[in-house]
Amino acid sequence: MLENVLEKFIDNLFLFITGKKKPNGCLLVKKHSDNLNTHGDISFPNTAKPWYGFLKCNSNEKNTLLENLNTSSLNLTNESRGWELQISKVTEDKERVYLFLDRSSAVRIGLLSALRNNNFISTRINVTVSTVSIDPACENTDCLTSLRVEYVKKTLANLCSVFEHPSSIVVSSKSSSNYTNSKRMLCGPVLNASTLVKEMTVTAKDLIKNRQEEMMSIAQHKYGVRISEDSKWKEFIDHLGESAVVFELLQTRPSSAVKINMNCSLMGSSKGASFILYNCARLETIIRTYNERISEGTYPSLPDFNETDFTLLTHEDEWYLIFNFILGLPSLLSSCVDLEGSKCEFKPHQICSFLCSMVRVFSQYYRKIRILTEPRKHLLPVMFARIHMLIILNDTLKTCLRILNIKSVSQM
Repeated sequence: MLENVLEKFIDNLFLFITGKKKPNGCLLVKKHSDNLNTHGDISFPNTAKPWYGFLKCNSNEKNTLLENLNTSSLNLTNESRGWELQISKVTEDKERVYLFLDRSSAVRIGLLSALRNNNFISTRINVTVSTVSIDPACENTDCLTSLRVEYVKKTLANLCSVFEHPSSIVVSSKSSSNYTNSKRMLCGPVLNASTLVKEMTVTAKDLIKNRQEEMMSIAQHKYGVRISEDSKWKEFIDHLGESAVVFELLQTRPSSAVKINMNCSLMGSSKGASFILYNCARLETIIRTYNERISEGTYPSLPDFNETDFTLLTHEDEWYLIFNFILGLPSLLSSCVDLEGSKCEFKPHQICSFLCSMVRVFSQYYRKIRILTEPRKHLLPVMFARIHMLIILNDTLKTCLRILNIKSVSQM
């Protein structure tokens, strides 16, 4: 199963505070995603009231939580020495306690865990037989809502494979459909953005062709008009256009309606998908260029993971990428699936948001940092650490794309 070292840390923290196992869905301990350098990586309420029902001591509302527990930030830091992720600093105010993880050890732990997780997900998707199907009433039609049902079904099948959910699930756009032996996932319609009624005149082929033309227009603007005459470029643009449609139809909660506009100049509908794939290609190019320079004799071979000094990854964007996306992937995927009891809720749109955030931070990092430096001895160790990090970040990005059934690209 997926390793979730961040969730283990939160479980250990909850046990330290309450002496009890953290119940599912409890949100008292908060993982941060921004301002990590100033507000820490994790925080929790520093008053007793929110912890009512969990605390094992008599609480005084005038005291902070740590005072009520007869403990201190130093005790918490020392306790974490036995955890996989450790605390380097604790700050507090009247409202919250802020925890700063020991980045030097967390980076290595997070990268190593991600290596195993990406491999696990790939294996599960390859070998698992799907238990997700499409309502026959929604099959064999060329309408956009049926296309969305198909995309949702494929993504849910991949998520179920990752978490080994045996439940039989039927994806349908028909609210009247009922299946006694299966759970039902209701998929919202695709609406015309102008009329706000279900789109019935534009077919699936029409939308894909429209987005391919939009991608072609973007590429022609960037590379010149001759690319439309190149068969390889045309095949590549066709792939980008279809990927844009997948992303467009999945980036909204499945049960909600999706609005589409065929006027590319107004909407720029393919922008999200193209930016993600552009940065996927950028990562591939960095890694490929590094390997080419090894072959040329410019760079030495990349050292083994265990021989790499990851304490050199000190740039704030590097920690953002590792903490939020490499370490954060298991929590993201877990939040996308809820099949407890009679529930049947999936949130593949969260993967789309995750990818948009990831490539935005990576693009920002790429503009600031020269990754492939001169092959000088004192510059090589940090470059080695960055290449290892980017290989794992690239695999994490491609893992998410694969769950969405979007093929990654190696160049753009």
